[in-house]
Amino acid sequence: MPTIKSTRENSFKGILFVLAFCLIVTASASLIKKLGQDLNTFEVVMIRCTFTVIITLIFNLRLGRVLFITTHPKLMAYRSALTWFVVVSNFYAVSRLPLVEVTSLQFSKPLFLIILAALFLGEKIRFRRTTATIFGFIGILIILHPWDNASSGGLKWAHLSILASSFSMAVLAIMSKMLTKNHNPTTMVLYANSATVLLCALPAAYYWITPTPQQLLLIAGLGITTFCAQYSMISAYKYADVTLVTPFEYLRIIFAALAGYLIFSELPDIWTVSGGIIICSSTLFIAYREAIKNRSKTRNI
Repeated sequence: MPTIKSTRENSFKGILFVLAFCLIVTASASLIKKLGQDLNTFEVVMIRCTFTVIITLIFNLRLGRVLFITTHPKLMAYRSALTWFVVVSNFYAVSRLPLVEVTSLQFSKPLFLIILAALFLGEKIRFRRTTATIFGFIGILIILHPWDNASSGGLKWAHLSILASSFSMAVLAIMSKMLTKNHNPTTMVLYANSATVLLCALPAAYYWITPTPQQLLLIAGLGITTFCAQYSMISAYKYADVTLVTPFEYLRIIFAALAGYLIFSELPDIWTVSGGIIICSSTLFIAYREAIKNRSKTRNI
């Protein structure tokens, strides 16, 4: 199956998918933060992913056997296990840190991803795109302002959890890019969530607290957002280079700040506003440079 070329149309599709991912993940994080106040991490993750598996099967029965076929079982297994680690780590951090803070920390991922994409995908890392990505990360540091000891609160297990998850997400992006060459994105979603259910089953049973009907409804919503988010991110990597798609994920910080304010009364400070402006500027610059590059290619055909 031929690799999808990074044409102007496909790049635009990739950007649209990653923007959809940002909105869905913000909604999912809000639900996680609400549920994490009363229920154990493993329990909610297991129930959520169970809903996701059921939803995936119901809406994709038309695919038949294709839904379960994988030509790279070992790589699929590694990706599925890594997805479990990312989901559990993220849930733990979201339930214990402010929404903007945990979202910001997730963006140490691009620093790992740029190196991994060059080593394993053979993608060309152009100077302007790399510079814009670095400026985006500077914006994240401004939001966190770790040099301000008076408000940083010190390093917590949740911080270490989200940083480990960020590196794992970079590896996950590379695996996804490799698998989308000859796999249906839905197949990857199904295997990842099935593995997460199995790996969470034992600790979930140990810490089990029977959820209320309202909590079950919220977890069902998480299942839906999980499927949509994973499908959107996988599709984004399918249509565009990882290094083009990744910087647009910075917009999640803006969405998280809005959700934090509207839902949890978390008012963004001057650091968040300043960093958000830098992040938005960097992503717009990347989109501008990509448009120029594609226009040049079109003229040369």
